[in-house]
Amino acid sequence: MKRSLATLAVLTALAAAGALAAAGGPIGAARAAAAPPTASLSSISCHEALDPLQRSVSVTSVMRHLAGTRTLSVRFTLLQQTPGRSAQAVTDGDLGEWLTPADPTLGRRGADVWKLSKSVYDVDAPAGYRFRVSFRWEGADGGVIARRTLQTRRCRVRELRPDLLVRRVSVRSVAGKPGHDHYRVLVANRGLTASGPFSVQFTPRAGARPRSRFVTTIKGGGRAHVSFVGPACDTADPPTVVADPTDQVDDYDRSNNTLTVRCPQTETPMAGD
Repeated sequence: MKRSLATLAVLTALAAAGALAAAGGPIGAARAAAAPPTASLSSISCHEALDPLQRSVSVTSVMRHLAGTRTLSVRFTLLQQTPGRSAQAVTDGDLGEWLTPADPTLGRRGADVWKLSKSVYDVDAPAGYRFRVSFRWEGADGGVIARRTLQTRRCRVRELRPDLLVRRVSVRSVAGKPGHDHYRVLVANRGLTASGPFSVQFTPRAGARPRSRFVTTIKGGGRAHVSFVGPACDTADPPTVVADPTDQVDDYDRSNNTLTVRCPQTETPMAGD
């Protein structure tokens, strides 16, 4: 899956309204205690969507002036953890690179604030995400005055699309119809949203004409049964069943849509169809 990145930069230079009054005594201590942090992050935001291109993870960083600052810079690292795997850094776009304000003088004045919002789109799901953001203040000689790294909590992006699969096919002989079997197909939806209409296709043997049954929908986490009567199951050339052969459903995992029938060793007569 190709991941697209988008960054929205918001630069805010707050010029000093006038000389700050000298702080002293208890009043000065209270003002110092109320001083905003020189670096901070907003809460991470995970946006889920049926359309993978609209899934996103976002955060906003805030940097403030430090004495002697000539240049501000920030670096975003996005950590992704998918089920069964350890966290990995996403390396697309400008993730992992040092970014500086469009106004190179931002950060030199005592009241300057730099806000930078970072959004990453088309992220994988299901997965957990966490931003690690590094801040750097540099002086006139290019030396680093201070560094700081902050990390957000983890948020989760779920896969919302349906996931159809042929879970199993039970085979029974048909009473009164020698050489025929009854095939009962269990189709499930492991996704979180309803599938909508689709068909289930049954092919009794290689090269044979397939037959289909229509399914109105299967809700998220639900299941449905469809049945076929066809030639007796042949272990040398067994039937196949496909859920949604014409791709009517936005199914996020099609690797489990097809199942080759496992023919039974013994047959149990079944009355009727």
